[in-house]
Amino acid sequence: MGKLTRRTAIAVFATLSAVLIISLTGSLMISCRHSFRADEFLSGVSPSDSVSSAAKEYHSAYDGALGSAGSLEGRTLIISIFTDDSTTSWDYDSNDDSDMIDDTLDNLRLSTAYLTEQAKRYDSDADFIWDWELNPDLYYTARFDESLVTEFGDMYYVQTEWIEENIDAGSLKNRYRADNVIYLFFFNTDYSNQVNPWYLGYSCSSEYDIEFCNIYVRFDDYFVTKPPTYAHEMMHCFGAHDLYYANEFIPQEYVDHLSSTYSNDIMYTVTDTKEITNDFTDLDAYYVGLIDRCEAVDEWNLAQSEHSMMN
Repeated sequence: MGKLTRRTAIAVFATLSAVLIISLTGSLMISCRHSFRADEFLSGVSPSDSVSSAAKEYHSAYDGALGSAGSLEGRTLIISIFTDDSTTSWDYDSNDDSDMIDDTLDNLRLSTAYLTEQAKRYDSDADFIWDWELNPDLYYTARFDESLVTEFGDMYYVQTEWIEENIDAGSLKNRYRADNVIYLFFFNTDYSNQVNPWYLGYSCSSEYDIEFCNIYVRFDDYFVTKPPTYAHEMMHCFGAHDLYYANEFIPQEYVDHLSSTYSNDIMYTVTDTKEITNDFTDLDAYYVGLIDRCEAVDEWNLAQSEHSMMN
């Protein structure tokens, strides 16, 4: 289904209004807001489970101490933000762009199903609300004057300022009875883009309390971003660390060990396929808060998880 068809379908139920905002940084930003009854659209949630913003406030067991997403359990909202910046843009009248936007939904379906399945292996329930076709208030568009296709994440506060000014996360969490919120900025990059998708949030700095990922849909001359990368980046939001290079959490000796054993850990490598065949290991489970201990941490002198340090 193309973008125009989708918008026509959503328009039957939702009122769309464009809000123009000039930020303090001088960026022109456009947010597409939607008004509807949550129980008419909420995917996988019965009307009795959902609440409107005027109904009784939902109190999550998660207090937000580890950012907008805590552990891989409970209900997580995925908010999709289709983003134009100074170097990339979406053409909603283009069939190619519409197909790519449709593909992001399919990638979300597969990646969140993978994460839910892995959580169940550790006796945890992880529920994701991601389908903005059914839940239009999880869909936004944004425009920035700056280039956000950058490796260094130096525009963190520009992007989080936009989130704070345009998205009422508290009302959405209340409406969907959600515990966690993850924001995905989608950029219509072409193959010449050499910047891989990345994440910024609490795992990078305790000052970064909003967890978001920049999804560059094409990169490195050949690749289209697939579900394994979505899952990898979203796992960062729950506290997982990259395992493919030495960093403050992971020593080089462990990276070398993974290399020598041809590790298939999803935080070490991802496949360029729709199906996610990467391993979700005990170490991943430890870092996303599903288990309290992992032998590899002591054996290889790895960093403690942010969850264990809070206990």
